[in-house]
This record gives sequence, C-alpha cells and structure tokens, in this order.
Amino acid sequence: MISFNTVYQFADGNDRIRIIHIAREDDLCAYVNIEGTLSMPTIEMIPVLEKEYDNNNIVEVLDPYFKIKSDDHLSEIEIRKRDEAWQIIEKYWESRKTNILSKKTRMQVFQEISEIERIPLMTVRRIFARFWQRGMTRNALLPDYSKSGGKGKEKNVKEKKMGRRRVYSEDDSEGIVVTDAVKKHFEIATNKYWRTSQKKSLRQVYRLMLADFYSITVRKNKEIEKIIRGSDSIPTFQQYYYWFKKNENVTLDIKSRYGEKEFELKLRPILGSSTLEAPGPGFRFQIDATMADIYIVSEIDRSQVIGRPTVYIIIDVFSRMITGVYVGLEFPSWNGAMMALDSMVADKVELCKKYNINIELEDWPCSYVPEAIIADRGEMEGYGVKNLINNLNITIENTSPYRGDYKGIVERFFRTINERIESFLPGAVMKDYRKRGDPDYRLEAKLTLKEITEIVLRSVLLHNIREIEKYPLTPEMIRDEVPPTPLDLWNWGIENKKGTLRKIDRNRFRMNILPRGKATISRGAVIFRNLHYGASELLDENLHKRLKLKSVDIVYDPKNMEHIYWLKEDGVNYITFNLLERSRDFQGMFLEDVVSANSKAAKLRQSARKSQLQQETELDQTIMRIAKESTKKTNNAIDSTASKAKRLQDIRPNRAEEKERNRKEEAFTPDVDQKDFQTPIISFPDVKPQIPLQNEPEAETSDFNSRMMEKIRLRKEKLKHDKNET
Repeated sequence: MISFNTVYQFADGNDRIRIIHIAREDDLCAYVNIEGTLSMPTIEMIPVLEKEYDNNNIVEVLDPYFKIKSDDHLSEIEIRKRDEAWQIIEKYWESRKTNILSKKTRMQVFQEISEIERIPLMTVRRIFARFWQRGMTRNALLPDYSKSGGKGKEKNVKEKKMGRRRVYSEDDSEGIVVTDAVKKHFEIATNKYWRTSQKKSLRQVYRLMLADFYSITVRKNKEIEKIIRGSDSIPTFQQYYYWFKKNENVTLDIKSRYGEKEFELKLRPILGSSTLEAPGPGFRFQIDATMADIYIVSEIDRSQVIGRPTVYIIIDVFSRMITGVYVGLEFPSWNGAMMALDSMVADKVELCKKYNINIELEDWPCSYVPEAIIADRGEMEGYGVKNLINNLNITIENTSPYRGDYKGIVERFFRTINERIESFLPGAVMKDYRKRGDPDYRLEAKLTLKEITEIVLRSVLLHNIREIEKYPLTPEMIRDEVPPTPLDLWNWGIENKKGTLRKIDRNRFRMNILPRGKATISRGAVIFRNLHYGASELLDENLHKRLKLKSVDIVYDPKNMEHIYWLKEDGVNYITFNLLERSRDFQGMFLEDVVSANSKAAKLRQSARKSQLQQETELDQTIMRIAKESTKKTNNAIDSTASKAKRLQDIRPNRAEEKERNRKEEAFTPDVDQKDFQTPIISFPDVKPQIPLQNEPEAETSDFNSRMMEKIRLRKEKLKHDKNET
C-alpha cells in the first residue's frame, strides 16, 4: 500500500517520486518528481501505483530531504525566509488544493497568488515545488545557505548599518541599526500597546513607540507636544514589523487582546464529539497518560520497590485504534510522551516480540504519523515538539487544563486497565479498602517494569478487537456491515475514507523526538551516565581534534541504554556508539534501571569512602606515633658530643654491619627437627662399576678453591655496594 509523503524509486531508473496527495474515495493520488528543479504534480490512479509497488517496479526508499533542523541552529534570515514562504503554503495549499493539483488550472492559481501577495510568479512556483519535493514541512522551505560560501549565521551588529543603501531617503540618510536597545524599545511598546484590550493596530503601536522613545518634547501654545525625530534617527516600520513577526506569540497576543475566555470558547473551538473531527484514520491522534494503580519492583534488584509506573496511550480518534503505548517511570511530561510517539511509528510485530508476544502484521497494522496530535500542555512541551512541527509537519493541539473530558476515549481505556490490575496483580493500590492494621500493598509489589508492560500490551491488543459501545456508525459503515471494533474501523477507513497515513523511517523519527544529553569524550570511550560506549570512529586519531570538545551532544533511548547516537552537523547522518565490555552488565536495561544502579553504586562508594577515611586516619595516627617513638629513641642514642661529619663518615661500614646482622636474622631455617624425618637406607649390591671412577681431588686443592671463590664473592659484593652508594 502506498503511503502519503513517502518517497519511491522506479526500479528501471534513478527517478524518485514523492506522494503529495491521496484521495482514496476517488482512487486518485498525486506525486511529484523530486529530482527536478521546478517539478509539478502528476495525477495517477492509486491502483496503478499500488500494482507497480506490488510488482516491485517501484520501491520505497529513504527520504533524501529528511533532515533534523532546530531553530536554535538557524539564522534570522533563514527563519524569516522559511516563515514567509510557509505563510504562502498555509494560506493557499489546503484551500486551493484541487485547482493547484490540476494541470489545467494550476498556473491560473499561481498567477492569482503572485498578484495578491505581490511576489514574482517564478517565486510562487519555486515555493510550491520546494514544498512538495522536500517533504511538505515548514523546514522544507529553508533556503540552501548551507551550500553557499557561508553558513547563514547571524552577523554581529555593529555601528554601520547592514544591507544596501535606501533608494529613497531624506538627505541620503541610512536609518539606524536595530541594536539590543532598539529591540528592547520594540518589546516594551508591544507589551504596552499591542497586548491590551484596546486592540490597537501595529501601525498605531509603531507610532506610539516613536513618541515614547524617538521624539523631542517641545512646548507649543502652552501645551506639550512630541516631535518625531528625523528618519535617519528612528527605526522604520518594516524593521519593527520584522522583529514583531519573528518574536510573535499568537496565543499570548490573542489572550491579551480578546481575553482568556474568548480564546477558549470561540477563537479555539474544540468539538464535543471527537469522531467528528477526524474524517478518517490518521487525521488526529490523542495522547494521554495516567499513573497505573500498582507498585512495581526494580529489574536489577527485585527487593527494591520503585513506585508506580506511568502508562502512555496514543489513540486514533476516528477508529479508536491504539497506535502507540509506553510504560515507564517518567511523570506525565515530554520525556514520557516521546517514548509513546516512538512506539507509534514502530513495527508492532517487533515491539510485541520484545515482550514475548507473537502477533501478525494484520493484528496491529499501525506504524504511521498523523496530521495532528491532541495532548495536555505539559505532555507536549519540550525540545522535540518544535521538531515535530517544523521537520515532520505535525500539528500539536494542546487542550486546556479544564478540558480534560476532551480525551475521554483514552481515559476509558485507562479505567479498564486499572480495573484489571486491581483484580489480579499483587502490589495493586487498594486505597478504598485498606483499614488500620491491613498489610501495606506497596510491600506486596512483585512485578517489574517489563512485566507490567507486557500486561498493558496484551490489554491493548484486546482493546483493538473489542466492540466500542455507542460508536456513531455512519450509513456507509452500516451498509458495509462494519463491526464497531477499532481494527475493523481502521481498515475500513483506510479503504473508504480520506486518509493521509504517513510512514517515516523510525531512526530518523527518533532523532527528532528522543532526549538529548552530553557525553564526555575520552580517547578510549564516550562516557554517558557512567556507562562506557565505543565506536570505530573513535579510532580515528583526528576525531578529537575535529570535535575540539571534551563533550558532545548525543541522543539516547531511555528504553534501551545499549546504544547512544551522535547526530552530525548535516542533520542526516549520525554515529552509533555501543556499550563497551566494561559496561556490558547494563545491556538492554532501561534508563530507570541504570539510574537506580548508579544511585546504589554511589551509596556503596560513599560508604566505602567513609570506612576508608577512618582507616586512613588511623594509619596516619599510627605513622605519627611510630615516628614520635623512633625520634625519642634515636635522640637518646645519639652522642651529643659527636660532630655531624663524624656521624656521616661511617655510613658505609655501618650499613655493612647492619646488613650482615639482617642476613643472619633473615636466613631460612627449617622449623621442624631433623629427627622427625627418618631417611631410609637403601642397600646397593656389590657390583663393580663398568667405568673406572676418576681420582678424587686432594683436600688441599679443594680448600684452595673454596678460599678463592669466597674472595671473588666478597669482591663482587664490595663493587656492587660502592656502586649503590654513588
């Protein structure tokens, strides 16, 4: 099955296409060739492309334009050009999609856009072509400054104004530079005049700012007037407008100008029926989290109770199919939500296999990203949220704190999970039934994080095939006899409803959402969370010189600390670091387990240091006592009348005498009496030797040789001693 925004390559050539539109109700789709400069869409029948795909005439390939770009690493001009182009896309793509996709009416629409927006026709074509070819996201519209001589980095503002001179100006004036002080004036005026219930226009705010900061006060007809300075001494409206759009906070602006209540009830309407908002599978996913009503134990040490896990669920609004799930120790936050998002695009067969659950692909056919995700504010606030919006074109819809009922679909599943936990599992929270003297249910905890995850996964599989009570079946569903189960509704919706299911490479998706951290670089390893990692790239002698850092930003997966990833500057490639042998004991463990082990190890080290400190202190005291006693004994033995020279001149003979005494004391002497060992006497037969024995040396010769050997030995010792003294 072909997927929206997926790149395919023809087997008989190098051409690659991207699916930019799917209308399954009409069996039509649109694609664009990503190789050309200004490629325009082509309309094709879906069955034709799917037949080509089934026959392997086209194959799915990695998206060459998928890059991870954070606004923190973009220049002001890159962001400005991107956002200006994105305003064109937002304004016309969805509203004029049918005419833009049609070859007959496309140029007419482009001409209208050119006239309305006052931009060249070629610019309009270039914006749409780049949007289609490069992934249909906001960041697809980034200029290619990385391929130019510079990297598009922001210039340091100095006294001289940047840019070309004005074509029309008073007295050849150049205007002023937008310094930090000028930006501060912009900010003060915006907060004072724009973000009020008086609803002033930007032009009015600009004029009031000039009156406050760029005017001269004069008295005229007994009244005080403010005269605006010359054009060479004030910022232009275009400068203020650029700053305003760059720092715009739409939510704050609307609330300040229209009020909180108006914002919630009118300017940001949310329909009462979740199903009505999603015309098909993949349009809207809802995400929510809750604390499971059970206490669990550590994977490393089952005697340690580690609290209650948090369960995250992602559910498709249209079909009620659960598309992502995560069980962890993170409180409801981005760190936990991103793990659920990762499971959303994961191969569910492989996901279940990790927890000893065997399923087929058709049992859980969900590994797609939606158009929009509905979540609580706290759950979708983090580093990766901007990447979801800019790199993946996923809309984030945050519900208000007092509109939790909006996610009732997910909450019903949570109730079912907790009811099953209370009925069967040890360690379940029994707050309604506990009385004084009853056992503490926390001490009854027996399950680990992996084991409770398996139970949740099995519950999800059951949910996906269970009947949904009171599901609003449409006449078409009734006609097609669709059972109101999530799996059947999902499959029916894909075939019959509008669907924009998008597949994405999981590794690239992870680089957008996984948490960041800093790892320490050494010659032999990369160290993160006290775990040692290595990669073949570390063998490169110039790696450290090229990095010029003692640490590096890495991406890691809290569910599996066996690998960490260093994302390269190109935003596409990365280096995988694997656990080294010295840290292999942590292979396959969760981050929570690693943190727990590090904490326990730190406590053990602290205890050892305390004991060691006491022992070292005792040793210091002993050394000082020995030194004191030795000093006292030596001072008593020294002849006070002897000179220093006299004491030092006899070092050599004194040493020889002491050494001789030590040798006698250190000589090896058996501790057992010889009489305890009765050596047997062996009798030999009286046999004449076949070879005549030589005459034994005379006693005198033997004594002479012994004396010579002794003299030689003493001579050698003396030479060795002299050498040591020197």
